Amino acid sequence: MSFVEIHFHLLAGVDDGPTGVPDSLSLASAAVADGTRTVVATPHVHAQHVVNPGVIPDLVAEFVRSLRGAGIPLEVLPGGELAHDIVHRLSNQQLEVIAHGPPGRRWVLLEAPFDGLDDRFTASAEALRERGFAVTVAHPERVAQLATGEATLAHELAVGSALQLTAASFLGVHGEAVRALAFRLLRATPRVVIASDAHGKARMPSLRLALDQLAAAGERDPARYVSSIPRALLEHGINARPQAQVA
Repeated sequence: MSFVEIHFHLLAGVDDGPTGVPDSLSLASAAVADGTRTVVATPHVHAQHVVNPGVIPDLVAEFVRSLRGAGIPLEVLPGGELAHDIVHRLSNQQLEVIAHGPPGRRWVLLEAPFDGLDDRFTASAEALRERGFAVTVAHPERVAQLATGEATLAHELAVGSALQLTAASFLGVHGEAVRALAFRLLRATPRVVIASDAHGKARMPSLRLALDQLAAAGERDPARYVSSIPRALLEHGINARPQAQVA
């Protein structure tokens, strides 16, 4: 079984991930060793890093050539981790660059801000949906748990958004409270993906370790969270406007 990573900081020199191509290649090798065969490169798309997503496909293509030269069997797709506060600054064409899924079911990875989920996040997610892009919420278990957070997340689930939970959260790396919340979200959410959110150095691919934790906790078929579900997201996408909303 091959794993799929939809949140992974693989590109060199564009954000807080690898600083050079050798580090990116080492990170790619570690992903392959972990069982991964497909990675979506998701550099931060926000004011401090990649403001123009249009550069990402060329960066990915250049890195793929380095992968081939190094003999590393990894498929890399362009994507991005979009900050909610710059959604209004991006054109539909720029959003298309980091979106996934077939026409009519395109989605983007929208970062849950670490200071917590509130109506600002909802406004950005709704703006995306109005423009035809559904949402996968990145690492909601790791953000500050505001009084507004539960309702904000419930709204996203009600409109069909997917959640991406971080593998390290299930390992207790971010604390027991985050670990408990990750398990609660996993068990209560129809469409969940687990990804490493790897950056290199201390933040390495860890899908297999997370699966061990899920199996020990009694989860049935935990591999689906890192294989069939993320692959289905990439291939089949998410409806930005579920029927219940349209009616």
